[in-house]
Amino acid sequence: RNASNMTYGFYAIPDFDYPPAAIVVWGKNLPENLHHVHRRVMEAVERGAKLMVVNVRNIGGADRADLWVKPRPSSDLALALGMINVIIGEGMYDRTFVEQWTVGFDELKTHVQDYAPEKVAEITWVPAETIKQAARFYSINKPACIQWGNAIDHGINSFQTARALCILRAITGNLEVPGGDLRWSQPPLVERKSPELCLSERISPEVREQSISRGKELPIVSESIPQHTIRAIHYGDPYPIRAAYIQGCNPLMTYSNAQEAYQAFLTLDFLAVADMFMTPTTALADIVLPVASYLEYDDIVAPSYSIPVALVQQRVIRMGECRSDYEILRDLARKLGLGEFFWDTEEQCLDFILEPSGLSFNDFRKVAALVGSKQYRSYKSQGFPTPSGKVELYSEQLKEWGFDPLPTYYEPPETPYSDPELAVEYPLVFTSEKRGCYRHSGGRQIASLRGSHPEPVVFIHHETANKLGITAGDWVNIETKRGRIRQKAVLVSDIDPRVVVVDYAWWFPEKGISDLYGWAESNVNILTDDQPPFNREMGSSNLRGIVCKVYKAST
Repeated sequence: RNASNMTYGFYAIPDFDYPPAAIVVWGKNLPENLHHVHRRVMEAVERGAKLMVVNVRNIGGADRADLWVKPRPSSDLALALGMINVIIGEGMYDRTFVEQWTVGFDELKTHVQDYAPEKVAEITWVPAETIKQAARFYSINKPACIQWGNAIDHGINSFQTARALCILRAITGNLEVPGGDLRWSQPPLVERKSPELCLSERISPEVREQSISRGKELPIVSESIPQHTIRAIHYGDPYPIRAAYIQGCNPLMTYSNAQEAYQAFLTLDFLAVADMFMTPTTALADIVLPVASYLEYDDIVAPSYSIPVALVQQRVIRMGECRSDYEILRDLARKLGLGEFFWDTEEQCLDFILEPSGLSFNDFRKVAALVGSKQYRSYKSQGFPTPSGKVELYSEQLKEWGFDPLPTYYEPPETPYSDPELAVEYPLVFTSEKRGCYRHSGGRQIASLRGSHPEPVVFIHHETANKLGITAGDWVNIETKRGRIRQKAVLVSDIDPRVVVVDYAWWFPEKGISDLYGWAESNVNILTDDQPPFNREMGSSNLRGIVCKVYKAST
């Protein structure tokens, strides 16, 4: 979202319903992780839209795709820059739009000369001819749209990968056109990051200077990133943190270098966790606060990953002593002398958020939904909401802040190219994947869900498995220089033989609280790192494309 705002001032959403002539699904497992979008994509394909899938494995409709591109994990930025090189070099860009509505095209044209398909092929493991095909596919079949996924966010090139995809949209003239990637008007709500909700003006410059992230990321990033938080807890850098309150998160499973997170949490004087179920993280807590489910409190649901919509959520029942997150925070604030910053009731808070709509929450119960509207070519009357009023291919703002004004590919750490000596011992590259029956790290204790996917699995190319003496169903170890985990082998032929795909966020509720539910046995984040380099703009740590080795586990 930040990359989109820096490039053209809004978060663009694919116009699947037009339908588009072509759809690109990039780094997203739609069938398992975003069902409603997958349905709309497949409906567009049924109506004649062509489909291109960029993914290491046959997911996201790859079996239905007209073109399937399999980049080396974490090399997506190089692939996008290679496509831009071909589109510009072969004159397939929208000249009128570029001349009238972009800034920095000449600089971009010069910049991408360093990303010829043949060079990009060496980086990405995608043949040069396939890179050219991908560029032609996207630029010729118009209108076209891009549905990207969070795989592009998991590495040191995260922000600039999104910038490059935004640039692809712009130079091909696929922004704000029917069937392209659209700007939408927002439902009339108080914005999430408004000063009234965030109270950002209450934080003095002196206090802001004490941020444990030290302001190394973009100035628009106000949150502390996980690895900086863990560093402060564990090592007191830049100052010690002695207590923590965690809600809506299971960091033992989701933070990079999970062993480091575990050791850090052990040093705390006090840890409180609010959750609906017991997890490895709640098992560490001094106090666990039971949180209400969505059926137990009123709310306004405005998901950030779909069309702009606000939906009513109405309380049905309240069980036991559960409270909503708002109620917990409000009551904690009162105990700490901060009650003045909270509304007395949740409904008063919701009334405030709805003020721009002219509705109270009681009114909203009857309305049920507020939906934004599509904006076609709104830039022609009002320009783009950027400093220049145009799409900023070259960003003077990024340059002023000390960041790359054009997307530049940096080789991530611990890859066959950045550390070839390490790759001798660890010859494979891993990425990870979420299962559709689970929500992130949750649900393993629910029998109906566990029955559909009972054990963690790692996908291995059958040729690789044969060389390693691994057969289907074997338990295998996956190891990096930080540690090892075990998962069950599934043999496939649809991935690069040098790549393995590891199951995400696995723990075992049946192993009991004393073992923290087997949190470290199959947890992919035992393998990842929380040390620099990070993504310069957003602070992302590297979660994919890391070298590893796989071998049969002893029984």
